[in-house]
Amino acid sequence: MPLVCNYYVTTRCNAKCAFCDIWQDNGQHADTQEVLRNLKQLPSAGVRIIDFTGGEPLLHRDLPRFLETARRMGLQTTVTTNGLLYPKRARQLQGLVDLLHLSIDGATAEVHDRYRSVPCFDSVMESIDVALSLGERPDLLFTATAKNYREIEPLIALARSKGLILIVNPVFESGGDLTLNSRQLEKLERACKAPYVYINGGVLKLMKEGGNDPDHPRCKAVSATLVISPDNKILLPCFHHADAKITIDGTLAEALQHPKRQKALQSQGRQEYCRGCTINCYLAPSLPYRFDKYLANFLPWMAKYLYYKHFAKLTTRSSSHVT
Repeated sequence: MPLVCNYYVTTRCNAKCAFCDIWQDNGQHADTQEVLRNLKQLPSAGVRIIDFTGGEPLLHRDLPRFLETARRMGLQTTVTTNGLLYPKRARQLQGLVDLLHLSIDGATAEVHDRYRSVPCFDSVMESIDVALSLGERPDLLFTATAKNYREIEPLIALARSKGLILIVNPVFESGGDLTLNSRQLEKLERACKAPYVYINGGVLKLMKEGGNDPDHPRCKAVSATLVISPDNKILLPCFHHADAKITIDGTLAEALQHPKRQKALQSQGRQEYCRGCTINCYLAPSLPYRFDKYLANFLPWMAKYLYYKHFAKLTTRSSSHVT
């Protein structure tokens, strides 16, 4: 049973990030009734975490309804946004997002906006302040590339100044001059040992060792994740390499038993296009499916994240009362 659902509620985007090509598509929004129907069936399919993604998920006007329904079904909700629309929609989302991630690629507008190809650094800064004013505690999400990885130190300082966690995701499969080499990954890892900084140590180790090996696959994308596209299809084995699609024209349970998915389960991580794969959003949920060196490298980092996300926050509040 899949633990995580990556639900692409839209493939439209209002930014043009250097490390992403989804904005080049004309894009489409998911049908509201189809999304609501699927959300109600996710818990029985084993899903516990739902990531509303895109594109820019805040472009879908019914995102608050989706979040309300997901929370009502007992799902943990995640949303990542570039911040352009968040200040306007923040109150609609208040209290509905368990893990709110604000994307940031540099500690200055000059760097960040260059990677986003639109002026949005000021919107991210405003989004942080608005979220905090509403009692939210977002994470800052840094996509590190070979060109901006040196921003790690000033971004750590920025996150600490706001009392927030900085999540570092090394760019995956970008090719060209954005791909991080082993030396740069090592520097990132050392910097991430600072307080209030998280990187997935298991995925990082896999990246340093060359990514997924089809002969000894570590990816369990089909087992661990359920990927639903805006046109109401299950994508197999993942969004980035969807060579099979299942239309959800009946129940979700029926779709999950489709022969295409059963075939994909047998070949997950074993295709030639899986060689060297480092896509974090599929490798990360794959880690718990086998206890090995990658899972062992992940667990301490997750413990660190949970500490700073929950316990450290309580410590800060209690100490403020003392003063």
